[in-house]
Amino acid sequence: MSTTQPYALFIRGTSAQIFEISDQLGFESPMEALALSIFEDGPNTMHIQALYPSQADADMAQDGLILPDTVESFITQLPDEDWVSKSQSGLPPVEAGRFFIHGDHDKDKITDSVKFPICINAGMAFGTGHHGTTKGCLMIFDQMLQDGFTPKRILDLGCGAGILAIGAAMALNQTILATDIDPDAVMVTQENATQNGVARHINAHISAGFDSPQLADKEFDLIFANILAGPLTFLAPDIAKALAKGGKVILSGILDEQSPQVSQAFAKAGIHTHPALSLAGWTSLIGEL
Repeated sequence: MSTTQPYALFIRGTSAQIFEISDQLGFESPMEALALSIFEDGPNTMHIQALYPSQADADMAQDGLILPDTVESFITQLPDEDWVSKSQSGLPPVEAGRFFIHGDHDKDKITDSVKFPICINAGMAFGTGHHGTTKGCLMIFDQMLQDGFTPKRILDLGCGAGILAIGAAMALNQTILATDIDPDAVMVTQENATQNGVARHINAHISAGFDSPQLADKEFDLIFANILAGPLTFLAPDIAKALAKGGKVILSGILDEQSPQVSQAFAKAGIHTHPALSLAGWTSLIGEL
């Protein structure tokens, strides 16, 4: 691993702002980061550290962002260390029910009590499972399984790094459909599925919402939709159409104060929702027909 001194793009703002900006860095940035980490500064503030091999790369990434005036942003060169590995090692494992998300550096922390270990390494800005939305989805899913829910047709909509699809494939030993609007996210999902030994169970495809042959006229017993409140509201009718009778949808990426808005949109589409979990200001909802 190279120890070239990288340039770090630091961005500080509210939790909602940082979550949105991290999506821009992952899916819309003209320059992919070597590694991307998100840290909590306080109850309502967070900051991003994105590492780049050169000043020009960091400048290009920063210039490609749409940043509110209230967000602090600057670039600095870091000392001569292996900062990609250092960034990875700073991410602690995540326990979510019987699921355990970890990097390669934390394999030794997998205990006999862990039923579903998921290895996700930092370095790609598509999610490492450390945000409360992903953890919330896995905790809800785990409880559903323990309550006897056994879905046969599962969709991970907006799969990102594929963590939810991989977790479902591990738990149910069956094929999971994973889609994302970004080709790189689909590639990362496939790579992570291979690393976790479930590649044969993950069908990953590019899809803008439900506009793809893989989703046309399909029904699902369970849909993961860990996106953001705005896209969820827009997609509510399509999600309702794709949900089989008796099926369930886990909705996340929703700030606590946005929960009523999202619930109302799904109610209009015919799906009854109720709050299932709130972690660090983010609500996850369960919906069913």
